[in-house]
Amino acid sequence: MRSKLIIQGIDAHTEGCPIRVVTSGAGYLPGRTMVEKRASLMARDEFRRLVIFEPRGSFNMCAAVLVEPTTEGADVGMLIMEPDTYPPMCGHCAIGVATVAVETGLVPSQEGDNVVRLDTPAGVVPARVRVERGRAVSATLEMPTSFLYQDDVVIQTPNRGPIKGAIAFGGDFYFIADAGQFGLSLKPEEAWAIVEAANEIRAGLSAVSVQHPEQAHINEIYQIELTAPPLTPEGDARNVVICPPQVIDRSPCGTGTASRMAYLAAIGKLKVGDTFAHEGILSTRMIGTVVAEARMTGGYKAIKCTVAGRAYITGSFQYYLDPEDPFPAGFRLTGV
Repeated sequence: MRSKLIIQGIDAHTEGCPIRVVTSGAGYLPGRTMVEKRASLMARDEFRRLVIFEPRGSFNMCAAVLVEPTTEGADVGMLIMEPDTYPPMCGHCAIGVATVAVETGLVPSQEGDNVVRLDTPAGVVPARVRVERGRAVSATLEMPTSFLYQDDVVIQTPNRGPIKGAIAFGGDFYFIADAGQFGLSLKPEEAWAIVEAANEIRAGLSAVSVQHPEQAHINEIYQIELTAPPLTPEGDARNVVICPPQVIDRSPCGTGTASRMAYLAAIGKLKVGDTFAHEGILSTRMIGTVVAEARMTGGYKAIKCTVAGRAYITGSFQYYLDPEDPFPAGFRLTGV
């Protein structure tokens, strides 16, 4: 066997959405902060494509590269790679990484609650992993300060005319819009129509700019979140997040849940102490809780919240790169 590179790690899924946790193979990533380490990883974009794209991955794969943390007190550094982006934080990835860290012994654990502090480009995200009878059964994230950035945003789409929504932040920026504007209820069989709706919105968003008031490197809207009433009696609301270029998040989305909670709190529909059961396209749920009101530079209405979900290990991997492989950076065909 010949190989220019060996990549190892653990595969898992969080409420149905895959997460590939890369434990070795990325090499040394210089940087004094997680933002600088992310820039080092972005400079080697062929690694992201090799791990995520076919033939080793799929169009919908997400991955987290584990690195040494740069913040004092953090346990694990986490850099997110998605099919088209390197978002500063990802809730479903963080739940998956924290679960994998406990289940595989990467961090010490015991029965009951175990705190795993994840160092990310969006800041340190503590995850409280609940262990029962030796198994990690859930992970609850303390989300970055989440806030409504702008309400009543109207964008012009190429084929649907004006679409109304809001922009909120819960670890990433989201454009949040009622799926009813497209005649959708967010069922699995509507997947292609959901992608088409997101493509319309994304085209209109090209004229919209954002800037996090306290973190200069967060200045793009990566994610689109369509919302609808719940389809199960256990849910309070339903959503589907579409990641660039046209990837449907199979989970209810952690940062999307925090963003929507920030929006609902800002308009008076959630208050401190309230919980929020958020369905995804597969009708799995993440449970959010508004912990406190928060202050944010610029006077934005902000909250501190937690988001809880479940992750499951599906296997381990060890990938090779043959020196004569015709696809050293993988390839991608479009699809949902």
